[in-house]
Amino acid sequence: MSHRIRSWFVVGMLATLAGCADDVAPVDGGPDGSVDGGGDAGLPVTPPDIPWLSDGLPPVMLAPCPEGWREVTGGEVTECDPYPEGGPEACAEGEAHFPGEPGCRPIGDPCPAGDYATTLPTTGRVVYVKADAAAGGDGTVAAPFAGLSQVPWVSLGASTTVAVGKGTYPGTLPLRVGVSVVGACVEETILTGIAAPVQSVVSVTGAGEPAEVQNLTIRGASQRGALARRGQRLSLRGVLFDRVQGVGIVVADASTEVSLTDVVIRDTEAVASSPSEFGIGIHVQDGGQLQATRFLVLRNGGLGISAAGEGSALTLLDTVVRETRPRDSDGIAGRGINAEAGARVDATRMLLVGNRLAGAICSGVGTTVTLTDSVVRDTDSRARDGIGGGGVSAELGGTISLTRLLIASNRAVGVFVSNEGTEAVLTDVVIRDTEPQRSRAPGGRGRGIQLQYGAHLEATRLVISNNTESGIFVGSEGSTMSVTDAVIQRTLPLGLPGQFGRGLGVENDGRLDASRLLIADNHELGFFASSPGTVVNLSDVVIRDTRSQLNDLRGGRGFEVQEGARVDGMRLEIERSVEAGVLALTGASVALTDASIVGVAVADCASTTCPTDPYGHAVGALGAALSLRRFRISDAAVCGAMVGRVEEFAEDGSLDLEAGVVSEAEIGACVQVDGYDLERLTGDVEFRENATNLDSTTLPVPNVSATVGL
Repeated sequence: MSHRIRSWFVVGMLATLAGCADDVAPVDGGPDGSVDGGGDAGLPVTPPDIPWLSDGLPPVMLAPCPEGWREVTGGEVTECDPYPEGGPEACAEGEAHFPGEPGCRPIGDPCPAGDYATTLPTTGRVVYVKADAAAGGDGTVAAPFAGLSQVPWVSLGASTTVAVGKGTYPGTLPLRVGVSVVGACVEETILTGIAAPVQSVVSVTGAGEPAEVQNLTIRGASQRGALARRGQRLSLRGVLFDRVQGVGIVVADASTEVSLTDVVIRDTEAVASSPSEFGIGIHVQDGGQLQATRFLVLRNGGLGISAAGEGSALTLLDTVVRETRPRDSDGIAGRGINAEAGARVDATRMLLVGNRLAGAICSGVGTTVTLTDSVVRDTDSRARDGIGGGGVSAELGGTISLTRLLIASNRAVGVFVSNEGTEAVLTDVVIRDTEPQRSRAPGGRGRGIQLQYGAHLEATRLVISNNTESGIFVGSEGSTMSVTDAVIQRTLPLGLPGQFGRGLGVENDGRLDASRLLIADNHELGFFASSPGTVVNLSDVVIRDTRSQLNDLRGGRGFEVQEGARVDGMRLEIERSVEAGVLALTGASVALTDASIVGVAVADCASTTCPTDPYGHAVGALGAALSLRRFRISDAAVCGAMVGRVEEFAEDGSLDLEAGVVSEAEIGACVQVDGYDLERLTGDVEFRENATNLDSTTLPVPNVSATVGL
């Protein structure tokens, strides 16, 4: 079939249509009140008002980067990374590479030349412990205790310091308020816990001044690393928790406060006697409070950071949660952050990388997760079943706030927001390169954003690039999204069977309000809305270069609304589509003002598998209502404007054109409704430079596109 379809039958209204071409130049009724000065002089169409359109990207501000972070220019937007090129260094024992720093350094203070730390206080009581000391010591520097069990912990008063020298020490630290334990250094002061049924290596007795622990390692203990509860206070600085069981640190109950500086928790394992438990890095519950600066949570077995319970609060600065593993017993979990049941997590300059199932999950009424100047990347599906791998999720009434965030190279979904009462606020966020989950089970298709089941999302300055199946998906009754200044581009079809690749879809009674939006270089559909109850309001939107899907070379439609959905739009440009520019199908209602639909080609399969139905229509009302006011339709391969019905749908289409131009089409108007009132197509409308202005030949009409669903 040729690029243009030859018309067979010209209705005797051609003269009527031609007579409507009065070359009237109405004044632009758009916001700027100007007369269009483009190629169609006097055309009353106001273009989209998108200040950043010529740049191709909204002014998303991930940079300037935090101090010590590196600017990365690999993506469209300048991104930030907390480590030098090549990632964190492999460090020697007792060292770590903290985010924002140039390389490895000691965790806490460097190792001294002598047995004890050089930072011991000069006032107050100091009790000394030395692993190779003679038995019977009294705790003085001249006769130190030989082990932790010899220290009279219950009688130590506030302001007492226990200096623990180089060496390896079985035992625990049962600290009274105001007592400090200072090791020589992380590399050479090692605590191994105790085989007896003791809850934790470090604990605090009583509420009051904080107990302190510095410059030591807790390694291979058969219990938790540290426990603070019931209003106790604990400060940890320069401490490494390595391969403890159950939980690295537990913070529980109201008024309990723990502060961390230069702390590393790694390789936490499930309790040997209870393999069904997780190996959690840190857990805060029931109103506990945690503050952490320069904090690494690495390779823990189930959950990296866990927070639960009303009033529980974590404030994190310069924190990395990396490579959280699924639980060993059954391969589930592996989440970087898990916040639920009213807890609050507030993180700045955080890196969540290489975790499983989810980078961060916020679940439950009153639960909030706030991430600022942070990166969530490389989350993978669970190895056991290939499920999940999402970046950030909010559900069941939780609230997330994401500001200056990069969410990259995750699986399943970049940002997932679900359930009534769940809220998400995104500002200056890049979501890119999301891949489908490894399992072929339903769901987890690699979408940039998925909003469902009555949740609400507000977004300002977004870049959604190179995701899979759908850039943004809004679905389910009560789900609402408001987005301003966003680009959705280069969405990829599903690898097998090569379907979809849509830019923006709203289904199942969702609602979308969007302004200053660029939807570009997607597949199958640029914009899509479906189902009764779905309501969309668009202003200042450009949809361009929509391409066919890969499996059958069909699609490439710029804008499609169907199945009773309602869309109102103003100042839209739909450019370089395939099959169709704007379609209203099967009961939909679409009203567009100041709309330009330019360049619609026939399907890519026209010369191979679909020669009889290649389409190529700029706009179509097929069993649905479509109105265009102040418009430009140009360069359609077949029909500039079509009105008719879809097979198996009883209703005729309803098309109203007012104040515009239809030009450079094979057929200006394709009318496939008997007795259609042609005055509805000719009110201040100019048909020009078309091969034929009006034809009633029965031509193939576009089919209804499939919904993608949840």
